[in-house]
Amino acid sequence: MFNPDINDYQLTSIISECCGGMAVVYSAIYKPLDHSVAIKRYFVDKSKEKATLIQQDISIRRELQHPNILPYLTSFVHGQELYVVSPLMEFGSCRDILDRYFRDGLPELACAIILRDVLLALQYLHKQFYIHRSVRASHVLVDINGNVCLSGLRSAASMMVQGRKQKQLHNLPPPDHDNANLLWLSPELLEQNLRGYDEQSDIYSVGMLSCELANGTIPFSEVPTTLMFTEKVRGNHPQLLDCTSFPEPLDDSQIKETMYNTDSGVGDSAEGVCARLLYGRRKLSDTFHRLTNKALHRDPEKRPSATQLLNYPFFKQIRRTDSLPALIGRVKPIKPDQCDISALLVQEKLSEMEIEKAAEWDF
Repeated sequence: MFNPDINDYQLTSIISECCGGMAVVYSAIYKPLDHSVAIKRYFVDKSKEKATLIQQDISIRRELQHPNILPYLTSFVHGQELYVVSPLMEFGSCRDILDRYFRDGLPELACAIILRDVLLALQYLHKQFYIHRSVRASHVLVDINGNVCLSGLRSAASMMVQGRKQKQLHNLPPPDHDNANLLWLSPELLEQNLRGYDEQSDIYSVGMLSCELANGTIPFSEVPTTLMFTEKVRGNHPQLLDCTSFPEPLDDSQIKETMYNTDSGVGDSAEGVCARLLYGRRKLSDTFHRLTNKALHRDPEKRPSATQLLNYPFFKQIRRTDSLPALIGRVKPIKPDQCDISALLVQEKLSEMEIEKAAEWDF
């Protein structure tokens, strides 16, 4: 048990700002156990309109218990701010790992381990009648032991309405601060028609995540939103980039020609062309291509379920002795910095405040 008392926590460093400036994530020490944790500090005055989403994230995490879903430890209000305590995931999110250390994508075996654990989380979520609706690399967290946890449950939706399981949902997930979440959503979810969508929309997002992990880039990131929507509805989607995508060698005319193909995620700049040359020198397995293409099928009824995907040959390459930290060895874990001035100033400010009870934050 972790106490809901600010005095039991020592903030050690700032990890990141998130939720469009609505919250800050800190590393901290839980003093009674001398245990490292992460604390997300929500600024209530900035997030009153998001209160329902924050409450939903906490209530769902309280309800769900799975090794691949980010656990909820405790939460409390201090002053005018809400604090949510979670385990410290020392390697951060997969998006952090890609941006800082693997700009051209993760090794295939690392992708396999991460995707397997994400699918295990989704398999459990879907059995509990939840649709995640925000599967993306920034919501996939990794700890120092290589454990992978899915977060981002404030966008999740329950298929249970007034005690009855719905066959489809029709509402869009809540927008994030920059609408970036649209890039990972399935075409049927974006269409907003009478057919609606179900848990298979998460499988499409897994396909997008697969491309993101393997290529290092965010799919459709350089495509206008309207064109992205049109391409998805037409059945076009990103692909894994290797020598089958960009045959080598490329002469000048071939390079110009590839610049205008369906979005690959690497862009049309000189940097993008160099990336194409790099991807053209590698070969990803046929089983990886098949899994990704199946997950990204335009027709949700033709996509495999999470359980079916877990039985794909792609995951048979994983051995018990394989270690995710070893595969991403260049990644440096988050280490509490007790000399972080910004965290110390926040801690000093907290020590001068008194806890104020607020009924609207009754979790």
